[in-house]
Amino acid sequence: MPGERAFIKFQYGKEATRGTAVAATGVMLADPMPIKPDRKPRFPEDALGVRAASFRSIIDQYLVADSLKFSNAYFQVLPALFGCGIKGGITPTEVTGSQGDYRWDFYPSLTAANAPDSLTLERGDDTQAVECEYTMFDRYKISGAIPQAADGAPVALEAGFFACQDTPVSFTGALSLPTVEMLNAKVARFYLDTTWAGVGGTEKTGLLRGFDIELLTNVHPMFHGGAFKYFDVHAEGVLAAMATFTFEGNADADAIWDAYRAQSLAVVRLSIEGAQIGSGTNHKLVVDISGKWEEVTPIGTIENGNNLHQATLHGLYDPTGAKIYQVQVVTNKLTY
Repeated sequence: MPGERAFIKFQYGKEATRGTAVAATGVMLADPMPIKPDRKPRFPEDALGVRAASFRSIIDQYLVADSLKFSNAYFQVLPALFGCGIKGGITPTEVTGSQGDYRWDFYPSLTAANAPDSLTLERGDDTQAVECEYTMFDRYKISGAIPQAADGAPVALEAGFFACQDTPVSFTGALSLPTVEMLNAKVARFYLDTTWAGVGGTEKTGLLRGFDIELLTNVHPMFHGGAFKYFDVHAEGVLAAMATFTFEGNADADAIWDAYRAQSLAVVRLSIEGAQIGSGTNHKLVVDISGKWEEVTPIGTIENGNNLHQATLHGLYDPTGAKIYQVQVVTNKLTY
């Protein structure tokens, strides 16, 4: 029987030791997508004495380099994604006693190791499943738009990852689908301040129309000579961030254009809340970025007769706040 779209799935488990595969413990509600090759054969050309260039092939190394896409992102998957890229070893804090509203603070150090965790990822269909160990995330893209009618407003999330290799397996069985709370772009809130000390203090209402945020962890694989064809260790690189916003073309947007011209420091916050967790606090995603406006285009687009600004924030290290970006998640997940 051929593989069917209906049976594509993604499962994952947190590794106790990076690179040592584990059975899956949860299901990820990612979009169906191709499984990219983890190896690239070479075909050496030889003097064969015949009208043919080559008769042999070799594969020198393995590396999985791919991404997970969530067209309808949800809060419960965020700890696993951010914990295996931005900062590992996080112990969440319960905000309200006995309510299961756990706060995960992914506040990366810029001077010490952040020790991201790793996953074993299972993916495939009813014909073939593969697992890839030592899965870590090197970039995230979070995007959403506020529709101007009673339409859907999902938040999309793409998480780029690398892993050692794809190994044919059977899916870990008997895993239930997760109960999820989805992110809604319509309830995204935008804050704009001038210092990290004041981040989240000044909400700009009537301004945000859309957002596209990219966070780079620059966690990367390292290959050394050894017994195996896949990488043997990871390293951490510099953190980076870029954020593009669509704003209503009002006085606040004009002030951002002024800040762009003056190259003033901006510390922005995008906050999205979901439903209440028990009788505690709400599901929440908070992304904070410091930087300067790289480009601001008044009348960048027009929608329903309204002039909209397009603005791009270039993430920069702020020596006073000693940060470039940070992420906080509140959800009903204690572990991943």
